[in-house]
Amino acid sequence: METKYDVIIIGSGIGGLTAASILSQVANKKVLVLERHFKLGGFTHTFKRLGKFEWDVGIHYIGDLAEGSMLRTLIDSITKRGVQWKKMEEPFEVFDYPNFSFPVYGEKERFRNDLKSKFPKEEKAIDQYFKDVETFTQWFGRHFTLKALPAFFEKAAKLLGLDHIKTPYITTKEYMDSHFQNEDLRALLCSQWGDYGLPPKDSSFAIHAMIVAHYFNGGYFPIGGSSKIVDSIEPIVEKNGGAMKILHTVKEILLDGDKAIGVKVDVQKGKTISEHSFFADVIISDAGAYTTYNKLLPKQFSKDFQTPLESLSTQGTTSITLYIGFKESPSKLGFHGENHWIFPSVDHDESYANRNGLIQGKPPMMYLSFPSLKNPEAEGHTAEAISFADYSNFAKWKEEPWKKRGEDYNQLKATITEGMLQFLEERFKGFRDLIEFTELSTPITTEFFTGHKEGSIYGLSCTPERFRQEWLGVRTTVKNLYLTGADACSPGVAGALMGGVACSSVVLGLTGTLRLMKELFQKSQETG
Repeated sequence: METKYDVIIIGSGIGGLTAASILSQVANKKVLVLERHFKLGGFTHTFKRLGKFEWDVGIHYIGDLAEGSMLRTLIDSITKRGVQWKKMEEPFEVFDYPNFSFPVYGEKERFRNDLKSKFPKEEKAIDQYFKDVETFTQWFGRHFTLKALPAFFEKAAKLLGLDHIKTPYITTKEYMDSHFQNEDLRALLCSQWGDYGLPPKDSSFAIHAMIVAHYFNGGYFPIGGSSKIVDSIEPIVEKNGGAMKILHTVKEILLDGDKAIGVKVDVQKGKTISEHSFFADVIISDAGAYTTYNKLLPKQFSKDFQTPLESLSTQGTTSITLYIGFKESPSKLGFHGENHWIFPSVDHDESYANRNGLIQGKPPMMYLSFPSLKNPEAEGHTAEAISFADYSNFAKWKEEPWKKRGEDYNQLKATITEGMLQFLEERFKGFRDLIEFTELSTPITTEFFTGHKEGSIYGLSCTPERFRQEWLGVRTTVKNLYLTGADACSPGVAGALMGGVACSSVVLGLTGTLRLMKELFQKSQETG
């Protein structure tokens, strides 16, 4: 077994895949990617049931992927245009409330004008909101860029007042309450809070602004499913002598003093687990900040920031996903592939407070997505319904083997499933009649496959406090060890991908970003 590489990457999520592709292409590095799951891709992998139903576990839609956009250029570069993207039909989202429904079209000015038409008394505040969304998005971009540079630049920027905004660390609720009078409008503007996992009173307005701006031009979906991403990147890594290995669980980052030199891994083959070590000059973790510092390293390397690391890893909630297979197309009920955000109340903070009602079959809210209507190559008709409840409701079964957690666990899942289906049937009559298959995934399954604390899907919580943390970014307190993915930047596929871009530029050195951009954009043009 080969044990020496140029770079070792822990985890094959989009942050790890991005770094693996860039360092293979731009620097000709021999990269080893180690994945604990039996499938590569992290939240970009897909799975099938009954041979015809296929679901994307993490990618439900991505914004800002028009031809020529920076994100599209980056994705085309890291996949060598191995992934084709389909723009979602309009409206691409619908915000559903008890007394109104609001369709969202992928055109910023239409979105703005539709808001003004519905809330004419708030016209000035709506215009200001769109300006502030762009201002905070710019602040975040600057903040993130400085994080990827040596610490001197971040400190110098603060001294020179280059933070750009006087109060960047406000919550979404603080912004909404101080700018809008109408409760329905405040709720409507916060409808996508599930995309970053925290309700208005807890979430950073900066991350809210990032998500809103990300979808100004609509949503996109990978043709053939999100597994096309890893299928495109694996041969790029292998071309340089690298490898991507499944069922390789990293248990420890090996150190020489304060320098990372390798990893200790449990390798599963059948029912046998053996221990192996791999070595490299650069170690990159896509396992998240909490797992990296608290499970893979001695605590001495995070003693100065253990309190925020703990609080940011437990604040927030975890998601429960119901995977649905249909006997016939949901287009029969009028769906065309749009996402639905369904709320029983205009008070998002109250809905969030009621999240554990899901355990009794009373969902606090729901996100409904139709992968098969977005993907022209889909074989079977599918949907995903996502809601929220705390990890503690499932924790007592966490040590039980996957798919063998006992009758009590199965009964809990049946109660949740029934509650979610009733919730959907009440809003979309005839929905249940179309269903052929369902399967519910809980946070302990997410934790089992990803290793993320309490089955988190977004990394550290996106509170204002998160963006005050000077220790959090690509660089770690260990030499030659770097973070990639969501915790290196922001949640979601685009955020985790940008974490991979930033990580790669740091590994490439001070001029790495310029070199990286030049090389990747050139390669993108060559393969285009």
